[in-house]
Amino acid sequence: MRTKDELRALLKDKRASLSHDEKKAMDAAIVSRIAQSKVYQNASTLLLYAPLAGEINLLPLVRLARKQGKTVAFPRCDVATNTMQFYILEPEARLVAGAYHIPEPPADAPLCQPDEKAICILPALTFDLSGARLGYGKGYYDRFLATFPGVTVGAAYESFLIKQVPVEAHDLPVSMIFTDRAMHVCRNDVSTVHTEEKKPLFFAGVRKKTADMTEKLRRMFKGEKSLTVVTEGETAEGEAAKKSFLELVKGAHHAPPTLVGVIFLLLLLSRPIDTLLTDRNNEYAVVILLQVLIFLIPAVVYGKLRGDAFSARIRLRTIRPEHALFTVCMLVVMITGGMLCSILTGGIASLGKNFTLYETFVARTSGGFLETAYVILAYGVLPAFCEELVFRSILCAEYEKLGVGVSIAASALFFAMLHFSFPLFLTYLLLGMLLAGAMYTTRSFFAAFLLHLCYNVFCLFGQPYLSAFYVNAGSNEIFMFCLVVLFLLFAAFAAGEARKLYHRYARANLDSSYTADIPMREQPKNFLLAMLSPATAVCLVIWLIVSLV
Repeated sequence: MRTKDELRALLKDKRASLSHDEKKAMDAAIVSRIAQSKVYQNASTLLLYAPLAGEINLLPLVRLARKQGKTVAFPRCDVATNTMQFYILEPEARLVAGAYHIPEPPADAPLCQPDEKAICILPALTFDLSGARLGYGKGYYDRFLATFPGVTVGAAYESFLIKQVPVEAHDLPVSMIFTDRAMHVCRNDVSTVHTEEKKPLFFAGVRKKTADMTEKLRRMFKGEKSLTVVTEGETAEGEAAKKSFLELVKGAHHAPPTLVGVIFLLLLLSRPIDTLLTDRNNEYAVVILLQVLIFLIPAVVYGKLRGDAFSARIRLRTIRPEHALFTVCMLVVMITGGMLCSILTGGIASLGKNFTLYETFVARTSGGFLETAYVILAYGVLPAFCEELVFRSILCAEYEKLGVGVSIAASALFFAMLHFSFPLFLTYLLLGMLLAGAMYTTRSFFAAFLLHLCYNVFCLFGQPYLSAFYVNAGSNEIFMFCLVVLFLLFAAFAAGEARKLYHRYARANLDSSYTADIPMREQPKNFLLAMLSPATAVCLVIWLIVSLV
């Protein structure tokens, strides 16, 4: 086993090698995970540290804690006595340079008297999963924690956790560790803590108190999302994490493609109905009824089977006024992007085709006011609502546990397959990704529904006029140039509006736990694993058969 000094040197070098963006993203993930935990939410006092160069920055918790009425305190070291006390940092006060060049509360700051509801977050180079901490060797925190009555918490990068930290008798473990990927409740009772020398009775008693606190935490967090209860010898990348991930992929993720497979089969069975409709007065009623049977009923049954808590995850929230400009920009991106993809795969003549549903029902847009209203309802409103409910609300909610990138890609893939058309596959794949991105940006199902509805209405009534425009323009090149310019311009506008919305969410400290804190580099692998399902294979076979026939 390496000595503490050897480990400190290695970990400092590793920490220095992190890029600014990588460190910033991992720090934000740790802050988010702490803020959403029960131990933080139940705390009355937050004992925090001011980060030095390279340390995890948890300062965003200060503003949040104050907003929630919590007391916030920072440590002040007394070099003469080698002791440390925490002092309350008032909202109007600022940290000043102190011992070892560590920022600390000003001299007039009141002393903090933490109770059992206090939470102390410790700085460290690393931890192991028994809760042992590798600090900087001064011992200030260990002396303070010997009489601290609250909950001790560690913050670390998941990839920095090690199998075993060498500890001494005075080293006290933490009860929990928050990382950029997980929350670990540590099993740090006396019998499992490795020491380099015999423990004095006093510290054994402190460890017993810590173990009791850990058991309380274990009961408190029973069943909480993203909880990992670890035992000695496990690593953050160990068997428990692998088993949990495989269960996630092999278990719950058979369900979404099963729902899609049922919808595909029902659509396949409905295809002969269009040829049997001799009375076109009943066409709209039949199309409406079929969409209810094919989409809405399976979606409702699926939601009931997934439990009452599932309804809170599918984002049935209203769109807000601040989303309006972003939504308008996204609509232009969808229209121009969809047309460009159609031209790329089917030629410019493909823009003049009639609007169809799933290559089965052909919309007829010539008629009076009443017939136009029926067309919009049957071919615009209902398809938009039903498809967004299934492919954005439900599928994204199910797959996002593997990463938001996975949920966007998976929902867009199934959405493109739904329309049973090789030439239009790329078009619907792009539209599916844009709709999922719009839903995540606005955090609202209804934003995606509204975009989908407007796009359908454009295809029903607006696209023929654009087709006439490019015919009169007399140049396909000019028409294509205009589409590309509009697509790029409004994509930039939409990105700018999305940035403003996410800044608003950050200021409001809105929940972002759905992101799952999975690095982008791992999401392609997660996507492939999520697709390894018999139900997905059935969907693929149905799509190939129907598209070819």
